[in-house]
Amino acid sequence: MTSFRILHTESSHGLGGQEYRVLSEAKGMGLRGHQMVIAAPANSQLSRLAKHEGIHCETIPVGIPGWGRLMSIFLNLIGKYQIQIIHTHGSQDSWMGALAGRFSSCRPVIVRTRHKSTPVSDSLRHALLYRCLPHVVTTTGEAVRQQFIDHNHLDPDAVFSIPTGVDIQRFQPGFPNDAVKQALGIQAGQLVVGTVSFLRPEKGMDVLIEAMSLLKREFLQICCLIVGAGQEHQKLLEQISQRQLEGVVVLTGFREDIPELLRIMDVFALPSFEEGMPQSLLQALATERAVVASSVGGVPEVIRHGKTGFLVPPRDPVALAQNVTTLLREPDQGKTMGQLGRQLIVRDYSIESMLTKTETLYSSLWEKREKQTV
Repeated sequence: MTSFRILHTESSHGLGGQEYRVLSEAKGMGLRGHQMVIAAPANSQLSRLAKHEGIHCETIPVGIPGWGRLMSIFLNLIGKYQIQIIHTHGSQDSWMGALAGRFSSCRPVIVRTRHKSTPVSDSLRHALLYRCLPHVVTTTGEAVRQQFIDHNHLDPDAVFSIPTGVDIQRFQPGFPNDAVKQALGIQAGQLVVGTVSFLRPEKGMDVLIEAMSLLKREFLQICCLIVGAGQEHQKLLEQISQRQLEGVVVLTGFREDIPELLRIMDVFALPSFEEGMPQSLLQALATERAVVASSVGGVPEVIRHGKTGFLVPPRDPVALAQNVTTLLREPDQGKTMGQLGRQLIVRDYSIESMLTKTETLYSSLWEKREKQTV
């Protein structure tokens, strides 16, 4: 396999599934012998984590100042590192990175990844961003890929689904850690519903809290862990107080011990309104959790209703509570679903699978580019 010089660009300051995907892909491709550079804002979480992982990171301006400077900065980076593949992820960096790639004498291959399931308008602006500037678009699930083909009229041969991969060695089944439970105030015999999410409005944490107010009537010994940080934290605390769920719903904040937290959950809930292919869902399946998830984006590609979990309509706390109730009352069914989910992740959604598909795509694009040069 050819070794490539690859530049990943990301203009977000936050930290969620998108940024973790950039980090894991850059780290994994570096271990496979490729030269990796990440371009991200100086004070971003991605920049901090990249440096911690030993991945070379160049800082970039974003926002209003970035529009006037980013293109020249990207042109300099492409030339400095003789970049062959420029892989863009955010909005602002995708515009400026792709334009720089098109103007650069290095003539890099340009890949644009769409991480979300929110439909992209069929406008001239988006046609330029997705159809004209990049050589190909990648998505994190087949549903989003098909959306681009059907709604945005992209060439099927120029859109590829490469789901985010899971570290199946780190995320694997295991016994709950009693020390973790005790530290979180979970009592012996208490049922645990949980989720892992960046606290954004579209993640539907308010729906999960509403579902918990219903579940509390059915199960006296139950609690809910919402693992993650974000802009909705204070609003969710207020909702918990209004529903008198203090001590029942626990906002843990940002945690790094995600595998251990998943293993103490009896049911993993994903109440999102929009998703590409959520990493936390794949991680929950890898740890053999029983899952109830909203039927949005790429979720139905891994949650086969009644087999690897239950699907519910988004924004429906009653349906969410009813299906969680089923799994709590029938743990053997949840165990079987979890085992089938783990098998699916190992077969189709490992990090190695993601990296191999990405390498194969890069190689085919570079080979095509070389033939056009001759």
